[in-house]
Amino acid sequence: MGGCCCGCGDDDDDKEEGSTYGKPTPYDPNFKGPVQKRCCTDILMLIVFIVFWIGMFYVAGYGWTNGDPDRLLYPTDSQGRVCGEGELSDRSKLLFFDITSCIVGVTTFTFVCPTTQVCVSECPDDNRLGSSVDSWDLASKIYCTTGETVKAVYDARGTTGLATAIADLECPPYYLKSESVVGRCIPTIVDVNSDILDVNGNHIPVNGQNLTSTNVTDAVNGLSDFLNLRKIGEEVLSDLGIVWPYLLGGLFVVLLLCLIYIFLMRFLVGVIVWLTIFLVFGLLIFGIGWSYTKYKELDDEPMTATTLLETFTYQKNTYLAFGIILLIVFLILLLVVIFLRERIQIAIELIKEASRAISNMWFALLFPIVTFFLLALVIVWFVTVALWLQSAGDRVYTFEVDPSIGEGGNNKDTPATVNFTANATGTNCTYNFFTTGEECELDKFEVCQELMSNETKKDISCLFMEYYQSPTLFRMQIYNLFGLLWTGNYILALGQCTLAGAFASYYWAFNKPKDIPSFAVSRAFFRAFFWHTGSLAFGALIIAIIQFIRIVLAYTQNKLKGFGDNSAAKFFLKCLGCCFWCLEKIFKYINKNAYILIAIYGYDFCKACCRALNLLLRNILRYTSCCHCGIVFLS
Repeated sequence: MGGCCCGCGDDDDDKEEGSTYGKPTPYDPNFKGPVQKRCCTDILMLIVFIVFWIGMFYVAGYGWTNGDPDRLLYPTDSQGRVCGEGELSDRSKLLFFDITSCIVGVTTFTFVCPTTQVCVSECPDDNRLGSSVDSWDLASKIYCTTGETVKAVYDARGTTGLATAIADLECPPYYLKSESVVGRCIPTIVDVNSDILDVNGNHIPVNGQNLTSTNVTDAVNGLSDFLNLRKIGEEVLSDLGIVWPYLLGGLFVVLLLCLIYIFLMRFLVGVIVWLTIFLVFGLLIFGIGWSYTKYKELDDEPMTATTLLETFTYQKNTYLAFGIILLIVFLILLLVVIFLRERIQIAIELIKEASRAISNMWFALLFPIVTFFLLALVIVWFVTVALWLQSAGDRVYTFEVDPSIGEGGNNKDTPATVNFTANATGTNCTYNFFTTGEECELDKFEVCQELMSNETKKDISCLFMEYYQSPTLFRMQIYNLFGLLWTGNYILALGQCTLAGAFASYYWAFNKPKDIPSFAVSRAFFRAFFWHTGSLAFGALIIAIIQFIRIVLAYTQNKLKGFGDNSAAKFFLKCLGCCFWCLEKIFKYINKNAYILIAIYGYDFCKACCRALNLLLRNILRYTSCCHCGIVFLS
């Protein structure tokens, strides 16, 4: 994978020999920091990364050409039309004809219940029977699938005609007082565990039984998670639009406090570190003394405890064990401080030097914001493309058959089926059977519907359910997901390599701040981006593959929940997940140190990994003490 576009290669002097973990780099008084004469490293991986992103643009273009996220984000009626768009621009809310049918199930992405739905301008403000139109303002609203108002149907067809329209599922059989939640008319239930009555005090019959609040509550719960998530998301975006100036002001305040803290660390870091160490020792000594005192007090006192906790605290052996544990911890920490005191002092000096470096390169504090912004762009890209791809599929309609009339309807494992062969003989109806869950074509079903009796029309329907995700679209979603992982890790690598190059410029400046190059962070960024994108993409690819495997394992484990008790499989998957989690941490650790050497010397990825690993192994104790001390007092 290594290689340079300008023809330079590895020198013989760079080969590490002579010791188990390589030979330390000899001191060079003429070395002035990050190497300026560089080569394009890991060209093959750079080409692969570019080709991969060409594929990302193709996937995005396919989604933008064939998809429409409004289909997923906004309500869709039974004919697959988006409420609030086109001919339905004045009807932005969705009304469910029979909300109780949502108990049967809700599709996973579009959340369409298996009942007729129609786009309306307003949600009902009262409980009403579908046949009741007198003295009701909303009777003048379009609630029927034919595009007519309930009153218009009543005036044109009379009471019998309206009843027929309700039976044919052209108009709702009942209305419930509702409020709009993310564009869906969701009933508002006041009395729990009671029958729902209309404004005249009459029961509302549904499928031969009176409608109860329990039926409606169970149905609404099927939609609540999605609707609440959507509502919370919209509220968060709305609140962000209001408070963003305050957030921006808070960001500057935090930045100012960070600058003050870093400035103080130049003078107080030694005091803080040693004071913290002595405070820990003091607390341990106090704990040991208190445990010994309690142990002696309980030696002669009778036990008067009445609860399990009191029984435990009245046991003298409890304080004996507690004191022994604290003594062991105290001795271990004391030995660590005694043997690593020089390394702790080195860590203190490094923290002081880091604060001086930031004082001379203020943009180093702001650069993580650039990394965050780039990551946010990648995430927005991924979500946008995923939504367009999800909506790029064809509309899927399925049959819904009333279980009371279909064969197998009484068996929960067998979908209801109606034989229509006899009635369809000699006609243009191409369907011989109507089975719940089977796909249907709306145009062909309407031909068959004309041959049905009014009662049969009421019991059989062809409803829009979801957008079909073909295998090709699924593969594109996987490609898009991997692109998120790979590009996200590349941006993180670019940020680490940039900061490493900037601080290396400060470290090797002999006469500070005179020898510190101007725009050190910007120069380090361009060096990393133009010369080492291939190497950074190489390291990011390894992490992305491991993360993708972990996602697949988590997905598989989640799928197994629906297949009963699979203890052995679950245990195996959890073990694999743990192993890959550890592997990810190890590679991230090695990669971060490899990026530092790439920023300084311009190595290719493999060479940088080998040298970084040898460097860590040669200085494992010093690195551990300095690293952890820095994490405690700089994080």
